[in-house]
Amino acid sequence: MTGTEVAWARHPNGRWIVGDAGNQPSVVAVPPVLVRRRPDVTLDGGRVGMLDYRAASLRGIGHLETGRPRQDSYVVTVTRDDHWLVGCVADGVSDGRMSHRAADLACEKLAAELIDGLAAGPDADLGTLDWAAGVAGVNAAIHREFLHTAKVEEAALADVRALMSTTAVAFAVATQADADGTHRAVVASLAGDSAALILDGDGWRPVTAVKGDGEEVASNAVRPLPREVEPEPVTLTLRPGDVLAVITDGIGDPMGSGGGVVGRFLAEQWAEPPDTIEFANQVGFYRKTFMDDRTVIAVWVAPEPT
Repeated sequence: MTGTEVAWARHPNGRWIVGDAGNQPSVVAVPPVLVRRRPDVTLDGGRVGMLDYRAASLRGIGHLETGRPRQDSYVVTVTRDDHWLVGCVADGVSDGRMSHRAADLACEKLAAELIDGLAAGPDADLGTLDWAAGVAGVNAAIHREFLHTAKVEEAALADVRALMSTTAVAFAVATQADADGTHRAVVASLAGDSAALILDGDGWRPVTAVKGDGEEVASNAVRPLPREVEPEPVTLTLRPGDVLAVITDGIGDPMGSGGGVVGRFLAEQWAEPPDTIEFANQVGFYRKTFMDDRTVIAVWVAPEPT
């Protein structure tokens, strides 16, 4: 980048541009074909305990211009005692025309499993959460939906995945700090290429494997649900001022491990919790070649009092 180039700026229409926008600002949205009651954009934001959170899911440029529905999904909620913020993001695999429903079901089932598993409140043991039961619940729910949609009595998982399959990554964060000032958390990437990263004073660091590294073309190979998997959850502690971002590959592909221009842009914008609507605008930045749906749940831990 030369001294006269600007890494990111506002387009005249108000959207952010990060690098080269290409022709994306000229795309005219086409309504999704044969998919009703599925908005192009969903948003959430709030504060619980010592955490602020924002969540956004946007239909990507590629789907806007072709009439495909948004295939990403998320759930963000709290446990019954408000001691844990739990969530999931999922990316329905593009080839399956019902993959948006697989993504919805994955998030619904995994969030419900986490809520049940964290019923002990502050005494809950993150190491004993039954992730296998969560995966089994997702597999069963997608299988049932496939049988209903296809009007058949049985089907192999490979046949189910051809119509509806999804990535999934789920998490839980304690809404109150432990005695040492940190917040217990767990993240599990259960299938595919959705990911999680932490933003701290040193920049972004991946919690799970991240797809690509900000390159122009990234591999699209995934191993989605429904299938048998052995979850490998990561337990961690979040310090005051940390930000946990759980993302689908619509953000993960241009962001990589967070060291490039997209990572720098988001680090600047998310130094503090933004307005919820502005958060969606930040997630929906223009960047040439990156046209997939984008979904992020970001969690801010309150900084230490000054």
